Amino acid sequence: FNIMTECELPAQQKLITYLNNHPSVKIIGPNHADPSRIPTISFTHKSKSAIEIVNFVDQNSTIGIRFGHMYAYHLCKALNINLKAGVTRVSATHYNTTEEIDKLIAVFNKIL
Repeated sequence: FNIMTECELPAQQKLITYLNNHPSVKIIGPNHADPSRIPTISFTHKSKSAIEIVNFVDQNSTIGIRFGHMYAYHLCKALNINLKAGVTRVSATHYNTTEEIDKLIAVFNKIL
């Protein structure tokens, strides 16, 4: 472990656990928290677009998340992900706290 991993892993674990337990969500990429995993988590929802999710979070919190193909256009196309909306992306990096993830989860509970 390094200091960055120690800061990132708890937030990553909390968010991935939440998303894995949500039946309408599919994590794109590794669906487990791990010290070697980049703590940027992308996901799709069965019935909500990434645009809709991000706009809702923007309107109902001060937490910034994004949507799009994240320069992985061909991968999104191969995975049949809507190219206009792409995926919802959350960066649970070293400057985020588990308390912020709790706030995000509370907002996600209203939209997901």
